[in-house]
Amino acid sequence: MMEYYGALARRLVALLVASALLAPTVSFADPSSSDKRPTDQSADSPAPDGAPGSEERPIMGVAKLVFPAESQYRIGVEDLLLVSVWRDPDLTREVPVRPDGKISLPLIRDVAAAGKTPEELGVEIQNKLKEYINSPSVTVIVREINSIKVYLLGEVVHPGPVVLRSKVRLLQAIAMVGGLTPFGGKKNVVIYRKTRSGEKVIEVSYRSVVSGKRPDDNLVLESDDTVVVR
Repeated sequence: MMEYYGALARRLVALLVASALLAPTVSFADPSSSDKRPTDQSADSPAPDGAPGSEERPIMGVAKLVFPAESQYRIGVEDLLLVSVWRDPDLTREVPVRPDGKISLPLIRDVAAAGKTPEELGVEIQNKLKEYINSPSVTVIVREINSIKVYLLGEVVHPGPVVLRSKVRLLQAIAMVGGLTPFGGKKNVVIYRKTRSGEKVIEVSYRSVVSGKRPDDNLVLESDDTVVVR
């Protein structure tokens, strides 16, 4: 009997060894092993100078700054301001900026406002009030921006001034005055723009802008621009 079981055990061991030899070999790669699969140099590493494909490639996902950062807003004529004096409701009030660029307030009377930032104007009013009040605290808020305007004339439905609340391009401004008359857009649109060196004249083809041939001519309008549509 013992010899029978011994022979049976030897056969079982032989079968296990044969199965192991016949099974497919599976290898597990060691991440730290130096035997690594070669990578495609053209995709992952820069090509040497002078080699094909060595020209600079665009970097995907990098945003470009379209418009430069704007400086702090400066008060203009016809803007509506809220001058708030802390704990003094009698001195807190809304005031318009007059055509001469000044505002009128109790105690200190006229104060020049046009061309200054709200913070600068608040500091000036605060300093003037120190002659009448102990430790005044003044805040200036622009309630309405009415000073940034462009003027549209010529072959538009409703010619006249347009108040700009944000960046407005030429086609948008024309739409804001009701669009063109049946005779408009046949000739160039002329923009008169004031610069430090004098008045600049810019001619733009309305048809080229609308057709998409010259999209760059759809200019961003600036304050005091006069646009004549022909």
